[in-house]
Amino acid sequence: MAKKINPLVGILGGLMLVLLIFSIIAIILHPGPTVSLSHGAVDGDTVSVQYTGKLTDGTVFDSNMEEGRELLTFVVGSGAVIKGFDDAVHGMEAGDSKTVTIPPEDAYPYYEELVVTYTKSDVVDSLGSEPAVGDKLMTVSTVGTIMEGTVTEVTPTTIIIDYNSAVAGQTLVFDITVVEVVSASGH
Repeated sequence: MAKKINPLVGILGGLMLVLLIFSIIAIILHPGPTVSLSHGAVDGDTVSVQYTGKLTDGTVFDSNMEEGRELLTFVVGSGAVIKGFDDAVHGMEAGDSKTVTIPPEDAYPYYEELVVTYTKSDVVDSLGSEPAVGDKLMTVSTVGTIMEGTVTEVTPTTIIIDYNSAVAGQTLVFDITVVEVVSASGH
């Protein structure tokens, strides 16, 4: 004797099979977002980069791209490099390259207090000769830091030395290529 099948069970089973098939098709056609386990450089990671720093007119003022120059290696977020450069490498992965324009306030701001006027006789006595405009001089600050300055003016009684960076107050353009990212978390 044949068993009777409840028609409701057959309909529900068929509907479930149809829903399963449509769900599989929907997943195939619309897989949704992909998840990347790579996060790029974050604060605390150590990055090694190649770079070229230029003024907005294209003049190169610094680069480690020449043969024999070492990679620039630093800890992201540590303050070891200018803020705009540090911000630029956030999220970059090994092999990534970008060009970034950095305003003076995130690079080398110009500080008027770093332009110092000295008595000419004191400078000449210290150096043993009179410096000329454009000369680079090393000075030891009151806290023992060695500072390089550029003579910007020589008068009969004074010598003015500017201790700002040579590119202070200028917008800078950096071409950056990340060579390696070492995660601080070990992942």
